[in-house]
Amino acid sequence: MVATQFDQFASPRRFLIRPNCSLPWPQVVRFYLGMLLVSFGIAIGFALQGAWPILPFAGLEMLALGVALYIVARRATDWQEISINGDRINIVDHERGREQARSFQRAWAQVIHEAAAIKGHPSRLSIRSHGRSVELGCCLNEDEKRYLAEHLSRAVRSL
Repeated sequence: MVATQFDQFASPRRFLIRPNCSLPWPQVVRFYLGMLLVSFGIAIGFALQGAWPILPFAGLEMLALGVALYIVARRATDWQEISINGDRINIVDHERGREQARSFQRAWAQVIHEAAAIKGHPSRLSIRSHGRSVELGCCLNEDEKRYLAEHLSRAVRSL
């Protein structure tokens, strides 16, 4: 998801990129607890009829689901901010609790949107300048990358 924030006549221009999070953490926990109840309810019903080996498999299945939900929810907190202010382009990456800030001179920066070399793979969107490059919008789909590339290029060029 790309959120843009700028006034046509003011600075800075900001682009906020974050994954589309379908469920907030409290709802993820509720969903997981519901799945635990359903899975173990069915497993206990089969165990009472003599099919007790189903219990460890139900436990492993719910453990795998819990780990997957945690990983997805953790990645949903990642974001990337691009701000264009005066002659600087500042990029802040917040990934897995760590923050990394990078800066480029606006006059030399290029917004590059490269098509994928292999069909079916995602394209790459980056800002390059003086041999340095930062990939943008890894979590975006192709339409969102095109939107961001177009608006970011326009913002960088409008000196």
